[in-house]
Amino acid sequence: MLIHLEHVVRDYRVGDSIVHALHDVTLSIDRGAFVALMGPSGSGKSTLLNVLGCLDTPTSGAYVLDGQPVQSLSEDALAEIRQKRIGFIFQAYHLVPRMTAERNVELPLILSGVEPSERRERIGRALDLVGLARRREHRPDQLSGGERQRVAIARAMVTEPSLLLADEPTGNLDSKAGGEIVALLERLHEAGLTIVLVTHDPSVASHAERVISLRDGKIARDAPPETPNLPLGEATP
Repeated sequence: MLIHLEHVVRDYRVGDSIVHALHDVTLSIDRGAFVALMGPSGSGKSTLLNVLGCLDTPTSGAYVLDGQPVQSLSEDALAEIRQKRIGFIFQAYHLVPRMTAERNVELPLILSGVEPSERRERIGRALDLVGLARRREHRPDQLSGGERQRVAIARAMVTEPSLLLADEPTGNLDSKAGGEIVALLERLHEAGLTIVLVTHDPSVASHAERVISLRDGKIARDAPPETPNLPLGEATP
């Protein structure tokens, strides 16, 4: 088991009110799983992803990541986990515009203190993995949306994480480019990577092994997709 949450609550104070973003969430995710998080806006799925990624901490309850209780860690220890053990990809790519694809992929390695010779090897492997070795000198404005997302995936993978968290990774893409990103995520999963993906799109979620639906901060459903492997853009019948 890679992830275990036990009775996790996450509350936020907004003015004089308390917003219950997560309420008594208990779940486990095995190493090597591919899980999709779904739910309407405000359901808690992004908050849950932030907790899993050590970007946020529970108000109460326990989060154990790879046998380590996260809530007891210092900010420095949490930052080290984010740098070395978790990869993040987002809908908006978050690439540095003036940097080439190669330099964007290199950034987390510089932050982690990896030596230049090892950085070169890892960058080459990561760009090969996403099929962009020949586009390594291109800046983001010279790449398509799908290519930019693949650079973002290479950047997430270059630190060789055990967990990949994806927040609406196909949200800015057309069906063809989105399908290529989903196919790439499936290949990473088949290679043993644990993936947790947030999506509004049932056709994207259908490619996961397991779909967790949230509503009002609670788990409403946790089961395999009702119709596996739908072509992108198609809703569940």
